[in-house]
Amino acid sequence: MRNSEIPWAATYAPEPVAPPLGDMFSSDPALKKAARRFHIADRVYGGGKVALHRLFKLLSPEAGSHLAGRIVAPRSRRFYGEKPFIQRMDRMIGRLRPALADDPAARSAIIDAWFENTARAMAEFSQLEAVATPPRTTVEGLDIVRRLQAEGRSTVITTVHTGMWEMVSYNTSRHFNDLGTGAWAPQTNRFENRIVATTRHKLGIKVLPATPKLARQLFRILSVPGQTIVLVIDELSEKQVKFPLFGRPIEEKCNFAFALYMAQRTKAAIVPVTITRTGPTRFTYRYCEPIEVGPGAEGFQAAGQALNAVYEPHVLAHLEQWYMLHELKLP
Repeated sequence: MRNSEIPWAATYAPEPVAPPLGDMFSSDPALKKAARRFHIADRVYGGGKVALHRLFKLLSPEAGSHLAGRIVAPRSRRFYGEKPFIQRMDRMIGRLRPALADDPAARSAIIDAWFENTARAMAEFSQLEAVATPPRTTVEGLDIVRRLQAEGRSTVITTVHTGMWEMVSYNTSRHFNDLGTGAWAPQTNRFENRIVATTRHKLGIKVLPATPKLARQLFRILSVPGQTIVLVIDELSEKQVKFPLFGRPIEEKCNFAFALYMAQRTKAAIVPVTITRTGPTRFTYRYCEPIEVGPGAEGFQAAGQALNAVYEPHVLAHLEQWYMLHELKLP
């Protein structure tokens, strides 16, 4: 399957079935809760997201990012206070950076900066094309892309949630001449999913939602010489972030292992991409040297460690930019 053969309808997240309005007054607590969430809570939350998205589209990338980073982020930080996930982030920072184990002020500063980067990235998504291209983003390693294209190689592009991670699908679609197809995990709110899918559609970016048939779809795409798939390999799996490894073994049920498996099975090259924020609305987008997955378990493990050697130092150096920090649960 080629990217051009994928219908746009396939890139939208499946819409949830609307519960009957009468269920909002049901005597069954579960039915009542589900109906009120769908018809009231999701609409209120989703309506706020839609309003912010439209506001940020009206503003320049710099103004929107500044509003999110300097006004929205501090208020969000105060709102969440010392919630359990904040306390967990604090513990994980101490684990990942032992020098900060006895420095609560430094750990708190990283959490504050994490809120700022997250808010900025969400606002910048509304101006994705402007943010992902020069002069706001500097692209390095395009010679690697050109070399693989000249060889007719299929490619697995990988990245993690740092900087403004959403630009990976946009840049891959441009740098690989619309031969790249991504994968995404839809949110629980249908309005957020519509914002994401519609924005990508307008920019010509095809990203398939996670469904039971996704693995088969991606394999069919990657089996065609010259095609590319994009995988964000630090996605949540089984309520845990399994990559980077941070001393843990490679687990099978995660995007990281799936990327290795797909590359091994199709003999595609894995090209790691790192995205680093260097300032407000300024980024470095870097294609790293390809990683080949050799045969058998030994080849799988060796490639996994090579991929981890790219991303673990990158994440450790930019913890405040790593969105998945709030989901990490090291033993």
